[in-house]
Amino acid sequence: MMERSATKRRSFGPAPGGLGAGAPPDEGLVTVGCGFYTEQLPVAGMAVGEVRRRFRDRFDIDPGSQAFVDGAQVDDNTVLDVGQALNFAKRAGEKGRR
Repeated sequence: MMERSATKRRSFGPAPGGLGAGAPPDEGLVTVGCGFYTEQLPVAGMAVGEVRRRFRDRFDIDPGSQAFVDGAQVDDNTVLDVGQALNFAKRAGEKGRR
């Protein structure tokens, strides 16, 4: 049986009409992710909480999720820098916790 090697998926930026439409390439971009959703968006200089509120529907961000910048847990007052990676995730073992 012949196997196929996996192809890399490329991100082509935000959808037309999104926040990043018309932004110069690589200017103020931060990688934002939650679950299966990941995009590079021009949100450098914004606080994590503002990104959470603005993109909660687009990324299906759980209001109780933790924010991580470059792998370190942060609060909603943390301001993002160019090139950072912001991820929202629910900690393991918190199912149904309020």
